[in-house]
Order: sequence, then C-alpha cells, then structure tokens
Amino acid sequence: MGITSLIWGLGYTFIKICTAIFDPFSLGLARFIFSSILFLPFFLKNFRKIESRDFLIIFIMALTGLTIYQFFYNYGASGISADLASILISTEPIFILLLSYKIFKEKITKKLFGIMISFIGIIFVFYRGIGSINNTIDISFILIASILWSIYTVISKTILEKYDPMLVISAVTIFGAITLLPFIPNMIHEIVKINSLELYSLIFLVVFCTFLAPYFNFKGLKLLSATNAGVFYYLSPFFTILSAYIILNENLSLTIIIGGILIIGGVAMVDFTKS
Repeated sequence: MGITSLIWGLGYTFIKICTAIFDPFSLGLARFIFSSILFLPFFLKNFRKIESRDFLIIFIMALTGLTIYQFFYNYGASGISADLASILISTEPIFILLLSYKIFKEKITKKLFGIMISFIGIIFVFYRGIGSINNTIDISFILIASILWSIYTVISKTILEKYDPMLVISAVTIFGAITLLPFIPNMIHEIVKINSLELYSLIFLVVFCTFLAPYFNFKGLKLLSATNAGVFYYLSPFFTILSAYIILNENLSLTIIIGGILIIGGVAMVDFTKS
C-alpha cells in the first residue's frame, strides 16, 4: 500500500500535466486502452476462472473506479493545483471507513484518533488554499471522485476474497477501456499534439499508475481490512506535494511540511492500531 501511494502520489502530478492536452474521457481512455494491452494476455488465459455472476460486479467496479471516476477526477484536477486535488481526493479513507462500518461491520473506534490526526494534517496544509478557490465545481467533482473510489474499494474487497488480484485488475481495466471506446476519435485528435513531457507523463500513468499500482493496491486490500488499506491513501498527497514542487514549481511551505508530518503520523497510528 505504501508503494501504491507513492506511485499514485506522483501520478496526480502527471495527470495535471496531461490535462493540459487531454479532455477527461480521452485521458482515461489513453491510460486504459494501452494498459489493457499489457493485461490482455493474462486476462485471456485466466478469465474462465471468473464466475458469470461476478462479471456484473467487476463491471460496476470498472464504472465506479475507472470510467466515471476518471471523468470527475480529471475534470476537477484540470481546474486546481495538483497538490490541492490530491489532498481533496485523500478524503477517500473517510468514506471507506463509513462504508466498511456499514457493510462489513468493521470496528473503527480505536482507529478514529489516527484518522482525525491525518485529516487535521490535510486541513492544516490547505486551509488557506481551499478558502481561496472560487471554482466550487472543480472541488465538488474531486470529492465525488473520492466517493466513487471508496465504493470501488469496498466492492473490490469481496471480489478479492475469491480471485487473484492480477485477474481482477486486468478484468476491471479492460472493461473500463471498453466503456470509453466511444471517445477514441477525441483521444487520437489530442494524442497527435502531445509533447515530450506529456508523453513521459502518459507512459508513467499507463505503466505505473494503471498497470502496476492497481495490482499492489489489490494485493494490499486482500491482506488488510478495507479501513486499514484505505487510510494509506493519505500518503499520496505528500508525494504529490513533493513532485508538484519539483516538476510544476508549485510552492512548498512550512505549512505543507508540518501538514505532511501530521498526515503520515496519522496513517502510522491507524496502521499499528488493532481493531
């Protein structure tokens, strides 16, 4: 889950770079259609292991975690800074916590303090930035994406109890790419105008964020409770802040450093707190 957070944290910065040329759906399609090529051999060899009734669940996972999520996140991220977008999307553990409590009856009382510390860190980092953002649509879209990803995470927990993580993510990715195929003309029109930085960013998104990180994420979800796994997403904004500072020259202040320490501290507390 730590490696997943690192990759996705860097990915938020590269998404910001790619939104300069791609529309939300075209960027999602570019990611999933190329990563599907990597997943396809494994999927074709193993898809018969999936029970027919579970294909519907996997399709719902593709919609919530890939197709619709990509629209809301990519659209929202195009209008705000990469670090602010990653902070807003890190509200995922709050929704995962509530869903896990409701669906799986997970005990959460002893974990609340650590989650609160992390959330205080998020507020500490961006209380000024959020107050100065006028485009509430962008912020709302990021929060909707957070809810969608939380639903995706909780749903995936039941599927991962039955199947290998690689099989699940390959099926989800391929299904997600299929739902976005109507946007191929837009993607082709935009991809021919890509520059070197955008190309390298897209390659990172395809290979690391869409191919490797989901596997690590599902592996972590299979070994941990949904709540413990989800809280690791708090680490991603910290990596986004650093990469956005280096690549995009977004400001790194003492406030962000202190907030990052609080976020990581809260994650550690939750990770080592027994239910």
